[in-house]
Amino acid sequence: MRHARPLLVVLALAAGPASAQQESVARTVHNLSVSGPGEVKALTETEVCKFCHVPHNAVVAEPLWGHALSRVPSYAVPQLRRGRVAAPAPQPDGASRLCLSCHDGTVALGDLGPRRRVVPMAGAQRLERGRRSFIGTDLSGSHPVSFVVPDGDPGGADTARDVGLRPLALVRSEGHVPLDAQGKMQCTTCHDPHSDRNYRPGRVPHFWNRPTVDEVCLACHELR
Repeated sequence: MRHARPLLVVLALAAGPASAQQESVARTVHNLSVSGPGEVKALTETEVCKFCHVPHNAVVAEPLWGHALSRVPSYAVPQLRRGRVAAPAPQPDGASRLCLSCHDGTVALGDLGPRRRVVPMAGAQRLERGRRSFIGTDLSGSHPVSFVVPDGDPGGADTARDVGLRPLALVRSEGHVPLDAQGKMQCTTCHDPHSDRNYRPGRVPHFWNRPTVDEVCLACHELR
């Protein structure tokens, strides 16, 4: 028993750095610079943030987005319940559109927008079918994005009841579900592009903002 505490300290120190590394975007596969840990990364570019952000002449003013946007006129989108009627979900906008500028595979990863050079990459110039990070332009098998989340209070919108949404006020108060300024669900509602803090060694990077898929789903939906 005398040695139990030092052993626990050693184990904590051993586990700590790996977890802390995933807190920094520099230690995740979203670091596309030459120092990135992933297979796909720049041949010579050393700057980490510039693959997504730029301080001046941004493609999208907020959040100083610097990567070229996709020119896909429309994506195949999933159905979204609107009361008792299913209708196509909105086209991606906001943060979801920014994510798709890399993940739909139509734009070079090193295309940093107008008047900027295209950074040559090792591993792949753009994401292609067969890579886990490739989403493509057919989003019909994915969770809808870019829709205003309805209020799930009892007696509220039919949409909220149909999909088992928890009360929106409760969801917001818990702070696990970041909606955008318009109250829309975006890719960034479930994923944090700057931190893969819930990554577990041996698993595919997922950038979930909660430890498990179940917890991500149950942040908004009631278990039925």
